[in-house]
Amino acid sequence: MYAIDFEYANERLSDYGMMICNFNSSGGAEAVSSGADITFSQAKASGSSRFSLYSFAYENAYTATFQICRLPNRSKAGKALYLTPDEVTAIQRWLCRREYHRFKIDQDGYQNIYWNAVFQSKQIMLNGQIAGLELTMYTDAPYAYLDEIHIEYTCHGGMPFQLYDESGETGYIRPELEITILSDQYIDGEGNLQQTKRGIFVLSNSMDNKFMQISNCSVGEVLNIDGKNQMIFSTDEEHDVAKDFNYFYPKIINTYDDKLNIYTPSLDCKIRFSYSPIRKIGL
Repeated sequence: MYAIDFEYANERLSDYGMMICNFNSSGGAEAVSSGADITFSQAKASGSSRFSLYSFAYENAYTATFQICRLPNRSKAGKALYLTPDEVTAIQRWLCRREYHRFKIDQDGYQNIYWNAVFQSKQIMLNGQIAGLELTMYTDAPYAYLDEIHIEYTCHGGMPFQLYDESGETGYIRPELEITILSDQYIDGEGNLQQTKRGIFVLSNSMDNKFMQISNCSVGEVLNIDGKNQMIFSTDEEHDVAKDFNYFYPKIINTYDDKLNIYTPSLDCKIRFSYSPIRKIGL
């Protein structure tokens, strides 16, 4: 890490008159986790000298430890570099939460990268006084994220549109979707145009063999789909969307060779995707 400041829960370390430091700096290089700590399971067949890879997993969320101290320019006549108990209490009240908040480091190249984090804190004592704090950051995932991306499309029923996944991890992310129904006409299974008072909305993805379906959609209705927490809401109070939903939440998918998702809606609509691409990077 080459930075002196960070942002956490919309406040900055420098707001507290503090900076990132290292009380035991040796000036040498060090190896740090970069969000790619994967545990591999291997086995070999009897009589063989070759090991096959049969599974892998992220065993732990990303963690990092660093230290903070008072900014040198805050040390003036009558105010030492040491911290008072009241100052330590205020800093730990800010950092040591019971829920995740967004953490961003103030370093070149990291402007759009964040972690969802909580902190553990220990005092660094020197000559019987508090010289700084050692912070251990615990996150909700093995990797970091890019700032949330919002992409909006105005679509015609039966006409595909494309979304290129920005994630640095193969697999899938379930995004948040806001879908505004613009027409009650739909394309049936035989490719014929149909129209009813309430249409059937289907969203398929060329990279997936499953699709989302919501029946009885009306013109002007807005559907909010929270893929991360697997919840769905409708602005139409008469629509029992829980009954009409097939409970498949759309995915943004990428493989090593292909990141292009081609979606096709069955109804004219406006769709807004919101998601945070994965970044394998460490502090």
